[in-house]
Amino acid sequence: MFHYGTEDDFGGVWFNLLPAGQKRLSYYAVKEAYGADTSHDNTPPVISSLAVDGDPAKVEAGRDLTLTVKATDPDGDALAYQVLGSSMYLDKDKKLTPLPATDLGGGRLRVTAPDRPGVWKVYVKATDGKGNVGIETRSIRVVPPAVNGTNVALGKPATASSYQTGGGDCPCTPANAVDGKADTRWAADWSDPQWLQVDLGTATPLTHVQLVWEAAYAKAYTLQTSDDGQSWRTLREVTDGNGGVDDFDVSGTGRYVRVHGTARGTGYGYSLYEFGVYH
Repeated sequence: MFHYGTEDDFGGVWFNLLPAGQKRLSYYAVKEAYGADTSHDNTPPVISSLAVDGDPAKVEAGRDLTLTVKATDPDGDALAYQVLGSSMYLDKDKKLTPLPATDLGGGRLRVTAPDRPGVWKVYVKATDGKGNVGIETRSIRVVPPAVNGTNVALGKPATASSYQTGGGDCPCTPANAVDGKADTRWAADWSDPQWLQVDLGTATPLTHVQLVWEAAYAKAYTLQTSDDGQSWRTLREVTDGNGGVDDFDVSGTGRYVRVHGTARGTGYGYSLYEFGVYH
């Protein structure tokens, strides 16, 4: 029987007949083609459409996303749904990761969107409790959540403990983290600690900080503010970072704002697409 790579990943979920041990329609087509009797077999569910409520190109990271599924079962079996995501287009990782989902009834599924910005594939599996599955997928673009207020760091002078001067999409300068662009980034050397700071030009009341991490994120870091760039006050301390988008309401005032990384989450350095500071 034809087998492609991992049974239940980005490619295998389509090319294999038994992804995760569940039987697709193609399984029965092959069985029949080899002369076996399929007339008494239970038939897999069929998903005829899968739609994303709202704009699939502007799905906010970590927020609710509603999917509408039209699925039927030829045998009248009750259906259950599972939602999975693939970050293949972000990091070449082909595995499918379950996404938290609630069945709202009527084919509507409320899903927690992935936390990492970029293009994701979202898969819906409809199962009939008899070992059969129907599968459909859609692409979405995850974006950082909108923040109330003004990003006072946008376009302001930024400095860092280090930055990567070449290789891949670099140079990855500190200025890239405050340019308002989703496809440019600051990237530090592969060591601890590292920091990135922005000069707001004058003492400014601060209400919110948004960090949009590349795959090289900080597991532990401190958000700090300063009047002179020398003496620092702590706005927020994080010890369990997991990348994606970090949003924090803060209360403080300062001319300089810094993210000070003390423990990397990967073997690489620290890398931020955007360092947003809001007033």
